[in-house]
Amino acid sequence: MAKRIMIAGAIASHPLGGAGNAWAFLQYVLGFRELGFETYYVEHIDAARCIDDDWKAVPFAQSANVRFFRQVMEQFDLMERCSLLEWDGPGSIGLPRGEIERLARGTVLLINGSGRFHLASVLGAVQRRLYLDLDPGFAQIWQEQYGVDMNLRGHDVHVTVGLNLGAPDCPLPTCGIEWQTTLPPIVLGEWTPTVPAGPAYTTVGDWRGYSPVEWRGVWYGQKAEEFMRIIGLPRRVPVPLELCLAIHPDEPDYAQLGANGWRLVAPRQHCATPDTYRDYIRRSRGEFTVVKHGYAAGRTGWFSDRSACYLAAGRPVIVQDTGLAAHLPTGMGLLTFTDLDSAADALRRVEQDYEQHASAARAFAREHLDARRVLGRLGQLAGL
Repeated sequence: MAKRIMIAGAIASHPLGGAGNAWAFLQYVLGFRELGFETYYVEHIDAARCIDDDWKAVPFAQSANVRFFRQVMEQFDLMERCSLLEWDGPGSIGLPRGEIERLARGTVLLINGSGRFHLASVLGAVQRRLYLDLDPGFAQIWQEQYGVDMNLRGHDVHVTVGLNLGAPDCPLPTCGIEWQTTLPPIVLGEWTPTVPAGPAYTTVGDWRGYSPVEWRGVWYGQKAEEFMRIIGLPRRVPVPLELCLAIHPDEPDYAQLGANGWRLVAPRQHCATPDTYRDYIRRSRGEFTVVKHGYAAGRTGWFSDRSACYLAAGRPVIVQDTGLAAHLPTGMGLLTFTDLDSAADALRRVEQDYEQHASAARAFAREHLDARRVLGRLGQLAGL
């Protein structure tokens, strides 16, 4: 009989232009399903997060959150293996609360993405609980410096996508936890290149996801300040640079980005569904992106699930350095930079031998990101 696993995440929490976020959790669900596990996806949502298409508060049943969740689950044939629960009410989509509580009693592992799942009747019933840290450095600072309960307690193993968290050159807190590390998994069959590469290097992200945080006198910020450090880059490279960016048109930096040659497109268009997000990546020439200031300044070794999708689609990735070179091969397919000059140089290097870098990107994904390999190791870390 197949072992049962539950993945807890936040797919419904970002229903408008949030398909990239959905893919981050889908890779775990689809990957464990490919490995032969009886796999379930679970999530709960507060009424305050339920919105309509104009971002206005609405009841759970009428929300864009519920609609998006249902669309995603139906697309991947997960409706009989999922549950979205109204945290402060009786509503549910997919399996009801009572059925999830029953299934939990025979579940060997629950993977709790960013500790978002809090339902004690489920967490207490599963055999083992794995905390999956997707925001290394920030999560630990919120816990240690600001006293925010990140739900770290009550898990049997703690795993982070910050490959360098806890290393001597990473100055950020660990909350007294011995963090294991993982790369984001990719179900390679979902990302087979099907169309020729497009003309532009792209990325997807938030301009300002949340406020900066302070740790031992140092402030750690968001992507906005890192993009502003290299704002003149489009004028120095021979290829278009495009940002699929969640940024308000009234943001003071918006006009500066356009004036310096950055193309700006909307996540509501390109990240509306898992398919549009995947198509956007496949039709890109590659990914070029900075990271959150906290990831770079904190030397977290953060590796992006979005970059993993580009690599799996055979699209080279050029990303701001977070300390990756100590843990992964860089220079072919995956390149890092630290400033404006090294960013321009990396783009020129890829363009000088694009096909070789594209081939290396796909090879990197096969070697390091294949869900069968990544999730097999994750199961071992969890004691399966």
